Amino acid sequence: MFLLYSLLFSIGVVLSAPYYLWRLRGNIVSGAGWRERFGFLPASFAQAQRGAIWVHAVSVGETLAVAGLIGELRRRHPERKIFMSHVTPAGRKAGEDRLPAPSLNASEGGVATSRTAAVDGRFYLPLDWAWSTRRAMERIRPALVVIVETELWPNLLRVAHESGAQVVVVNARLSDRSFRGYRLARPFMRRVLKCVEGVCAQTGRDAERFKVLGVPAERVVVTGNIKFDSRPPERGSLAGRLVKALEAAGRGPVMVAASTMPGEEALVLEAWSAIRQSHPKALLILAPRHPARFEEVAQLLARAGITFVRRTALEPVAEELAEQLQSAPVLLLNTIGELAGVFELADVVFVGGSLVPTGGHNLLEPAFASKPILFGPHMQNFRDIAALFLEAGAAVEVQNASELARQSLRLLDDSNERGRLGQAAKSLLESECGATERILARLDASLRPGDATD
Repeated sequence: MFLLYSLLFSIGVVLSAPYYLWRLRGNIVSGAGWRERFGFLPASFAQAQRGAIWVHAVSVGETLAVAGLIGELRRRHPERKIFMSHVTPAGRKAGEDRLPAPSLNASEGGVATSRTAAVDGRFYLPLDWAWSTRRAMERIRPALVVIVETELWPNLLRVAHESGAQVVVVNARLSDRSFRGYRLARPFMRRVLKCVEGVCAQTGRDAERFKVLGVPAERVVVTGNIKFDSRPPERGSLAGRLVKALEAAGRGPVMVAASTMPGEEALVLEAWSAIRQSHPKALLILAPRHPARFEEVAQLLARAGITFVRRTALEPVAEELAEQLQSAPVLLLNTIGELAGVFELADVVFVGGSLVPTGGHNLLEPAFASKPILFGPHMQNFRDIAALFLEAGAAVEVQNASELARQSLRLLDDSNERGRLGQAAKSLLESECGATERILARLDASLRPGDATD
């Protein structure tokens, strides 16, 4: 069955290659990490004996979620090397910013600390062929492979298990869509999941789904969602500059539309048009989810006749920046890593991916800033978090563009309700924390003292 999977995977790589090469146009050689994706890791990663920890986090959200976990692993197991893999460039960039390599900590003598949460090396996850994954496994020789959320690559799990590494899936979840897909291949998934020694599930529902797919009940534990333990994002320089410029330009209130998806920007702009009728000085900060769509959204704004300014075009001088914002009702956030910081500026936050059926996005970052949050009906990928927010009265669900406009206007005209929603969101974060410690207890049990790297 693994041979058939590898054949189908190879066909999928060939068929999807033109799309990914198009996305990498102009950056094909340096931007893709080809050597790493074929399992050729840097020679400096080589380990003389088994004992390292390999953490795999596919993209930005997973990377930021496990930053604190990695810091604690470093503190508890200073004798072990920690390596981190990603799939997306955005995830890797987030890792470089939040989890720097020890060589970046010159002021601390290259010693990783819980504060810096440094890793010893990072790389792109090899494509899921046994030979490419085995090459990476033989280079870093992990004693423990930590998979974040739902990255269930069959050959990766099998090769890790055969190498003698313990495989633990942390913050594990299975969306409705993923669960349906895996159930169609349940006999195969049962064999794949035999390679997993532990599953730390976000919720009871996720735990039951892993059991249905074949993970023995004694290997599954509910630990909660580690994202509730994430530290608040750093403000960054952009937010500070914008605060002063918005005041000078007389702009306000501010709405942030975060992580919007294809087809959603038009709905947000429809709502925005109604909001501006009551608040002509309002500013919309529009942040598409994927960098590849920045120009597409810019063209949409231009076709709609909406004056906007790109984040990358903002002037560094305060007076000139204020002039830009004075004439543009929309700021297009066409950068990576700055969205979390601008939530502080928002009077209302709409979390995207939810007015269109793409599964929604994370509600926690605007909650850290104690902001009133709105989202649409399509939150399947964050189903349990969304339910918690609604039950706590910490967010508002809207069904369409007109309701987004109506609820946004209600909140913009009621400062007390905005404050209540924001405080409820922050309180919910505090009440749901603790998953990191529960996960660490499970990981500590998988790390045998005798297999530590010198």
